[in-house]
Amino acid sequence: MILVAQKHIDRIRELVHNYSGIILERVTSRNVDKKIQNQMKNFGVNRADDYIIILEGFEHNSKAMDDLIAELTVSESYFFRNPIQFEYILETLLPELYKRNGSSMPIRVWSAGCSRGEEAYSLAMTMRCFQRQHPDVRFTINAGDINAKNLAAAREAVYGKRSLREKLTAFEERFGFELGERNEKGDCTVSDTLKEMVTLQKLNLKNIRGLNCLAGSDIIFCRNVLIYFDEHLRAQLAEKFYQCLNPGGVVFLGESECFSGTSDYFELVNYKKTYAYRKHNGSR
Repeated sequence: MILVAQKHIDRIRELVHNYSGIILERVTSRNVDKKIQNQMKNFGVNRADDYIIILEGFEHNSKAMDDLIAELTVSESYFFRNPIQFEYILETLLPELYKRNGSSMPIRVWSAGCSRGEEAYSLAMTMRCFQRQHPDVRFTINAGDINAKNLAAAREAVYGKRSLREKLTAFEERFGFELGERNEKGDCTVSDTLKEMVTLQKLNLKNIRGLNCLAGSDIIFCRNVLIYFDEHLRAQLAEKFYQCLNPGGVVFLGESECFSGTSDYFELVNYKKTYAYRKHNGSR
């Protein structure tokens, strides 16, 4: 039997935080020791001290840490979660960006913390709808997550009823096209057209310097992620998002999240009592 003492769990919590910024207690509180034991078996170690040594080497090889985070975290999302945000993008934000850029520059969109891909493909559907009205507009849609299992699921892009829900149907009817093909069980495979619109990659939000890939963004989605971070990292991300956004670009957070003390960076957008953060057009 593999024993994982509380001191080992505490050290692993510390390492997870150092690597990802995730405060483990905010992600999962059940069966932490059993999940750690599962990962120890996968790496063929019987002593928690040996497993910790493997985790401590994440700067040189992050696979063990990535696999552990995938084991410990539970991702829950669905298509067009917080639907008013997508309505605001389609009705207000995209027309503003298109008026500013025309077809000279692509509108650049990031889903940072994309989970299993529902958010990224919801954005792709929204962009495609706008593109059908304005055929010359161009987009880039990038999506990243620290969880390798999430990225694998996003690449496979097959979703069950928990992900689909009624909000998707409402947007499909409004847009005049469907997410993809459904089978007899009700599962849906995302169409190749939408899959090709999204570029998926690993993204660790704790690695602030590594977030330079977001530079030049017009829209950043980082929803239901900040709640797992401490105040210091949230403040760092607010500043980094500001740096990476084009003037007038917008950050979308989850319904229960906010940037505090960022009036020098952003102005608050209130659209039907749903909020977003717009980068000031002028320099500050």
